[in-house]
Amino acid sequence: MNAQRLLRATKLNKPILLQGSPGVGKTSLVAALAKASGHTLIQINLSEQTDITDLFGADLPVEGGKGGEFAWRDGPLLAALKEGHWVVLDELNLASQSILEGLSACFDHRGEIFVPELGMTFQVQHEKTKIFGCQNPFRQGGGRKGLPRSFLSRFTQVFVDPLTVIDMEFIASALFPAIDKTIVKKMVVFNNQIDHKVTVEKKWGQKGGPWEFSLRDLFRWCQLMLVEQFSGYYDPGQHVFLVHGKRMRT
Repeated sequence: MNAQRLLRATKLNKPILLQGSPGVGKTSLVAALAKASGHTLIQINLSEQTDITDLFGADLPVEGGKGGEFAWRDGPLLAALKEGHWVVLDELNLASQSILEGLSACFDHRGEIFVPELGMTFQVQHEKTKIFGCQNPFRQGGGRKGLPRSFLSRFTQVFVDPLTVIDMEFIASALFPAIDKTIVKKMVVFNNQIDHKVTVEKKWGQKGGPWEFSLRDLFRWCQLMLVEQFSGYYDPGQHVFLVHGKRMRT
């Protein structure tokens, strides 16, 4: 269903914003679709420290050149837009206001980027390029904020449903076939129980949070078991503290 929603959204000539809980597979879904359709995907992770020059480019020293010699070098976003690649902007609601303002012109009907340092305007190749934004709900994870409505209106929004228990069991068993399926099933139940007690029931684990235990934590758990397995014997309990307890501060 998530893939179907994303495919329907690609029919519209607008950037797509995927919103869903951490570890639900937003970026992986776009990567799978890009691979299946033969597009090159460029992933850019945003944060509060990301500067506009990190995306579009800057004048940098010429390698092997004369002292004080600088030349313009395209940033990953500008290079991808020139080539007509697909772009994923991850953690969009962690970006600063200056980043959002710099991206606005490239998302709307103008479809262009103006680089003041060059005095040049670059057109986005709409027939090839597709821009995806990914974000977690601003109530989940630290430092996130709600994006302005004027900015959100430039996107087709796709809400990604959480993975079910069956989904998580299938994915984990497919990626880690060496671990018995009955063990994987118990690990999924345990991981989901902890997540429910912390995020929904709020019985404990509230200091220093927020904490969400998702498919990513299940992957870490499986990887640790594979590294330290002994003669095919897997002990899930051996790494519970490392995966779940270590994230707590008290």
